[in-house]
Amino acid sequence: MSEEARVHYDRGLAFYGAKDYRAAFAELEAGYAVDPRREFLFAEAQAQRLAGDCQRAVPLYQRFLATDPSPVQVNAAQVGLARCAQQMAAAPPAPPPPPLPTVPALPPPTPWYRDSVGGALLAGGVIGLGVGAGFLIAAAVAHNDATIYDDYAQRQSTIERRGNIGVGALAAGAVLTAAATYRYHHVRAVRLSPTISGAVRPSFRWLLLEGRF
Repeated sequence: MSEEARVHYDRGLAFYGAKDYRAAFAELEAGYAVDPRREFLFAEAQAQRLAGDCQRAVPLYQRFLATDPSPVQVNAAQVGLARCAQQMAAAPPAPPPPPLPTVPALPPPTPWYRDSVGGALLAGGVIGLGVGAGFLIAAAVAHNDATIYDDYAQRQSTIERRGNIGVGALAAGAVLTAAATYRYHHVRAVRLSPTISGAVRPSFRWLLLEGRF
């Protein structure tokens, strides 16, 4: 054994005698790096076993036995392996890994025909069409009730006002109905095809934020 390796070996044995097995292993490992002799392997295995780390001690015992030691040394290594086997058998089993966090299932998407914006547009369109039709009927009734010229002249402003309101309401109702139809069609397309231009669209509200509608 080289002089430098001997220094580490003696320090390791000193720590070993003081039952500081971690420090002993560190010195013995440093000495083995300088001069890889089997004496270091056996001493390292002993230090690891006495420190309670048989997982690292067993490979060291096996490496020591592979160096063809004397029968007495073989017996000593086998005794150490047997004690490690008892220690590992008596150790409590490792706790099972914690369960993976469960991800709550996403609620099913709302059917396209229940879209709140589309429903509001459709309701507005129906109201507009109803109001427009009502005012046009009222204008026609006022026109039919004017039997004489003077009576017609007096009612002309009322007839025109009702007619204008009816036409405007019908136009607004038609626009809202067309917007509702487009909205329902677009929402249905999004529900059936979740990817548009390669980007996932999780909901139609996201489209609204993009200014698509």
